[in-house]
Amino acid sequence: MPPRTSPLTAIVSLAAGLTLTLTACGGNGGGSDSPSGTTGAPDSSGTGTATATVTGSPGADGGRSMAPSGGSTGGGTNAGPGTGTGADGTRCRTAQLAFAVAPGSGAQSKGSQGAVTVTLTNKGAKSCVMKGYPGVDLVGGPTRWSLTRQTSESPSTVTVRPGATTTFVIFYLPFDKGDGQEFRPKSIVITPPDETHSHSLPWTYSSVLLQDGATRPGTYVGPVGSK
Repeated sequence: MPPRTSPLTAIVSLAAGLTLTLTACGGNGGGSDSPSGTTGAPDSSGTGTATATVTGSPGADGGRSMAPSGGSTGGGTNAGPGTGTGADGTRCRTAQLAFAVAPGSGAQSKGSQGAVTVTLTNKGAKSCVMKGYPGVDLVGGPTRWSLTRQTSESPSTVTVRPGATTTFVIFYLPFDKGDGQEFRPKSIVITPPDETHSHSLPWTYSSVLLQDGATRPGTYVGPVGSK
């Protein structure tokens, strides 16, 4: 005859089964917790912790030297939130970053494309993570130009330790008389990836050729981690 199971054994087995079922149904909620509104623009391509570098050979536009934009994917600060979090879920917040422009930024010769390198330094006590494109607006008078993204370079996950610095680059096409419409920016408004709070830096360079309606403008922003 089959072995008899005591009531106590059956109760223990049932409790264990319920515990396993509840464990399998649980999970960690991922993604960004940024509210809707103005955010930096993340990118889903690329994995691993790395510092990206600008790639490609300079091209030409109207006889001027230009770095390759590789096309554009919309305005910098109008993109939606993404998943700029690390293994510990800590993304870099605007409040914990110190913003500055690196020495030597700007066009190096008349008629050439300029590059403004922006540094982001972690002034917090813990490491944080960024991935994607910052939202960047050039602002001057009534004009606010949300820059498109450099797509010839894939973003990588960048871990910024306390006191360490990462960078991104704003490429711009200086205005030359007879080129088109002149734009005189006064400030750079920067929103880190997956953030809704911005930080402003002064624009201290030449006026820019306004190309806010162009599909491949000579002024655009690279991903965080680029140099």
